[in-house]
Amino acid sequence: MDAKRSLRWAVYYVVLAGAAALVGGALVGAGVVLGIGDGYERLANGAALSAALTTAAPGLAVAVLGVLVWAIGSVAAFVRVFTAAVEEQMRERFDSEKVKSEILSVLDERLSEVEHDVSETRRQVSELKREDTAEEFQFGDQD
Repeated sequence: MDAKRSLRWAVYYVVLAGAAALVGGALVGAGVVLGIGDGYERLANGAALSAALTTAAPGLAVAVLGVLVWAIGSVAAFVRVFTAAVEEQMRERFDSEKVKSEILSVLDERLSEVEHDVSETRRQVSELKREDTAEEFQFGDQD
């Protein structure tokens, strides 16, 4: 694969993975705003851990969802880009029309060689028959 295509696929991957990171990061930020910050503040002020977790639970759920969106989105971006790049390369490398053309070209060359060999063999057989006929004629006159 040439450098231009590689760069194009790399940029495409960065854009997709960046989008996943932005969405995931926004969800984590929303989780902090929804409850993690309040839960931490309660814990810092001496509240019981269970009370702080109860306050932070909605925010924690949203933050965990954000991390999952980022992780799954990054992997999905890689798989999508890698698969598309490989498919493009394979389509280019193994173009069925190109393969057919190359096969037909080789077959045409071989057929030409065989036809040439057959005509050369016929010519030699014909020459040998003429020589045999000439020898028979010469030996037949001497009797």
